[in-house]
Amino acid sequence: MEINSFTEFHSVFGEYRKNNQWMFRGQANNSWEVKPKAGRHPYLEKDDLEYLEGWKRKASEYIKAKPQNDWEWMAIAQHHGLPTRLLDWSYNPLVAAFFACLSEPEEDAAIYCLSPHWEIIPDKAKPGKHSNIARYKPTMVASRIGLQSGLFTAHPNPDEDISKGLSKEDKFEKHIIKSSYKKQMLFELNHYGINRLTLMGDLDGLSSHMCWILENRRYWVDHDEFLSELSGKKPVK
Repeated sequence: MEINSFTEFHSVFGEYRKNNQWMFRGQANNSWEVKPKAGRHPYLEKDDLEYLEGWKRKASEYIKAKPQNDWEWMAIAQHHGLPTRLLDWSYNPLVAAFFACLSEPEEDAAIYCLSPHWEIIPDKAKPGKHSNIARYKPTMVASRIGLQSGLFTAHPNPDEDISKGLSKEDKFEKHIIKSSYKKQMLFELNHYGINRLTLMGDLDGLSSHMCWILENRRYWVDHDEFLSELSGKKPVK
């Protein structure tokens, strides 16, 4: 489906509500491959499982509550920007839409929908020892992952596009958000509480959200009053 309005978005994604196995991922450019960061240049030149071990040794100096298994280590590394064979998804299609519209304003975006057959059970499958793309929901998560209803897919071959690596039991669909609608959709998502502040939940998110409001303040009729309410100050009459 091609999405040009919030009404169309609601119509499309309302069909997924009856099955809570669906997970969603937004990408700002429809032409980008769907693969983990470890499978992209230049990171694919090195084995991600090898440099993850080095990261773990150094990260131990900064982590108080130690992860219980290699999957939890990988999830934390992914959260903090290390290229891994995990790929970020959300149970919430609104979150996927937000990230799909956040950049590349001249390009059509995509929201991918996946209902995976396989799931990672940490004490039964180790990284690099499973043969199918599988859902992974960590028990130890950063707060931002929780705010974004986040989870992952784990990829046995991180350099392979997801469309080529899925099994016949998996369900996989794709919808397009037209470039002409992306900016407007960010305003509509903000109206329903989906923005940088609510999805990041920290000072970085607060600052990014304030910048976005300042950059787009003329969108709101009562823009000065709107901004003052966010800052907690009453406007000067």
